[in-house]
Amino acid sequence: MTKSLEPRPRTESETRESAQHTPLPRIPKVVDAFCIVPHGTAADLKPTKLAGHVTIDPAKRDLFVSAIEERRRVAAREDLSPAEGERVGKGLKVFANAASYGIYAEMHRQESDEEMEVKCHGIDPTPFTCRVAHPEVPGEYCFPPIASLITSAARLMLGLLEHAVTTRGGTYAMEDIDSMAIVASESGGLVACPGGSLQLPDGGEAIKALTWSDVDEIVDEFRSLNPYDRTVVPGSILKIEDDNFDPETKRQRQLYCFAISSKRYALFVRDSKGQPTLTKWSEHGLGHLCNPTDLDSDDRRWIPQVWLNIVRRALGLRTRPLPFEQRPAIGRVTISSPAVMRPLATLNEGRPYGQQLKPFNFLLTCHVRTFGHPSDADPERFHLIAPYESDPERWTDIEWIDQYSGTPYRITTEGHHGGRGVARVKTYGDVFDEYEWHPESKSAAANGEPAGKQTIGLLHRRHITIDHVMYIGRESNQLEDVDAGLVRASDAYTEYPDPRRDYWQRAVVPALKQISLKSWQRDTGKSAVILIDARRGRRRPHAKHRALLIMYARRRGLLS
Repeated sequence: MTKSLEPRPRTESETRESAQHTPLPRIPKVVDAFCIVPHGTAADLKPTKLAGHVTIDPAKRDLFVSAIEERRRVAAREDLSPAEGERVGKGLKVFANAASYGIYAEMHRQESDEEMEVKCHGIDPTPFTCRVAHPEVPGEYCFPPIASLITSAARLMLGLLEHAVTTRGGTYAMEDIDSMAIVASESGGLVACPGGSLQLPDGGEAIKALTWSDVDEIVDEFRSLNPYDRTVVPGSILKIEDDNFDPETKRQRQLYCFAISSKRYALFVRDSKGQPTLTKWSEHGLGHLCNPTDLDSDDRRWIPQVWLNIVRRALGLRTRPLPFEQRPAIGRVTISSPAVMRPLATLNEGRPYGQQLKPFNFLLTCHVRTFGHPSDADPERFHLIAPYESDPERWTDIEWIDQYSGTPYRITTEGHHGGRGVARVKTYGDVFDEYEWHPESKSAAANGEPAGKQTIGLLHRRHITIDHVMYIGRESNQLEDVDAGLVRASDAYTEYPDPRRDYWQRAVVPALKQISLKSWQRDTGKSAVILIDARRGRRRPHAKHRALLIMYARRRGLLS
């Protein structure tokens, strides 16, 4: 970080030009609000022991606050061994998360290919009915209003933290669900950054780094929000992470951050020669991959090797190829539904029962490269799975099955495209390249356009306009698999179309009826069947086709 420098005053023309790229704040208009008020105490509450060691009486103490406080007390107890203390602490953490949020958001997805009629309650006073496959059934304690308040309160905390940073002229490198990497150094000052509103002496764009004491002040401001017993959980509800301190000297040190997108980042320190050492890294976007050297191992130490190469390239330092980069990128899935089990019937045929694939067995899955689908396959409905095989040398030799058709295929990591009966799948190296250049599409570049793969520097929030309302099921744990291409979006969550607000039926289908089949095929190169089926309005196309149809109709001026 540079020393503190005073930026020169900007001229009127510079101020005017900067204003053109600075998003104007837009305050949302609140049209409805509600208040949830607790009433009384359940008569059948009883004291209980959590994790076998911690007694809590929910009739006398707040259950969730108590769980957090007791977790701190357990860490200081001398009557528990270190292993037992860690076990109890983790148990209390899981309990606090599940009981304060999880049970109120619990939804069970029914794996059924047949559409069922369900009644839905949305933002309108009266419910609506629709027919969907894979409907969700609420859990025993499901109450979404409380679940939404938990997540919105966490978002409010981040908003307050962001306000505290920006009012001091600062910014942040990244933020996650419950954390923020504030741009700061011991003495503060200017930091070179494309898109920054300040200037370095050489005319380069820059942002302001806060001082470490500024960050301490921000942390202290949040002290009053601490809801816990101060003798057990002292200080602020915010914590400066241990990564900021040298593990040997305990003195604060300068951390650096390399952020690809909101959940893809690495923190590191640099030695006197500028060589980086990672202190923390994200697994988001790579967590769906198995250990490339030992499929049966849960060891994730291969991920920091990937990050270290990314950081070294960003710093202009030499890197070494990882020994597993040319292997097929493999994930592991479970036979968790009849839809996964059905295509495996051919593999089970003729096998003794003990050798057959059964529910909850593990399967291998891989990622098909762009243009890598077999020539006889439908790219929109294609997902390869195979019996579990731990030997990486055999992954290209075993038979793979398309989950949707049951057709057997081979895989290869050579060439640029697939062929008849063969899929060109991604290697670990292919996935790492895509990971490193993942666009942060939720943010805007300095010119206001959506951030792309090559965008660097200071990003801004994108302005959005509500086009239509679409109801979907609770966010699925498979969404990372969707992003990785393992699962289709329609297989990860359920859509509940409201006939009164159904943008597709109300606006898109009438617009599509004005498009000729000839112009559609000429401009898109896609099959006329896609447009014909969509114009009939009986079935919704796949998500990718819907997006293509809407984009095409807008380009022709048929949709606003």
